[in-house]
Amino acid sequence: MLSLKIEKFIYMADGFYVYKMEDGYAVKDQFGYNLKTAKTAKTCDRYVQQQLETRRAAERYAIEKINQDHD
Repeated sequence: MLSLKIEKFIYMADGFYVYKMEDGYAVKDQFGYNLKTAKTAKTCDRYVQQQLETRRAAERYAIEKINQDHD
């Protein structure tokens, strides 16, 4: 028998999509792959924030490296 999972879109942040699922919450990427599942929205929020901070740090490092190479 085919079971249908109900998911409700909550918000999107820079390619991370947060959904309310029947049994908790999920963070998905733009292709629909589950990146994180949790029982609370707060856990998913923390995951998204951590990933965004990691991206920003990597971008800052890359910019600094490019600027050093040009000097």
